[in-house]
Amino acid sequence: MKTVLIVGIVFLIGIGLVLYKFHHRLSLHNNVEQLKTTIDLIFNEAEKPVISQNRLIKGLKQHLEVNEKTALKLIGKARHENLIEIESLDFKKFGKIQFKKAF
Repeated sequence: MKTVLIVGIVFLIGIGLVLYKFHHRLSLHNNVEQLKTTIDLIFNEAEKPVISQNRLIKGLKQHLEVNEKTALKLIGKARHENLIEIESLDFKKFGKIQFKKAF
């Protein structure tokens, strides 16, 4: 009887964590003001008007505590909302993308 109770509690905790993580990712993707504030903070820390994609990804991962895939999705959301724009696309020469703030 105790084993069933313990397994049930562990199962409920696991489902709770999965639902929390899903809600957290959904709220990050829908909260444009938080994304704008975070991007502004990342550019202020860099003290440059143009930063690389890697720097932007690292900043989003650090400040929003997300993985790289979610950070890339948030960059796409920021471009869609005109928060950032591509400054230069140098795939052939350097393999880098650089972004600048659009606000």
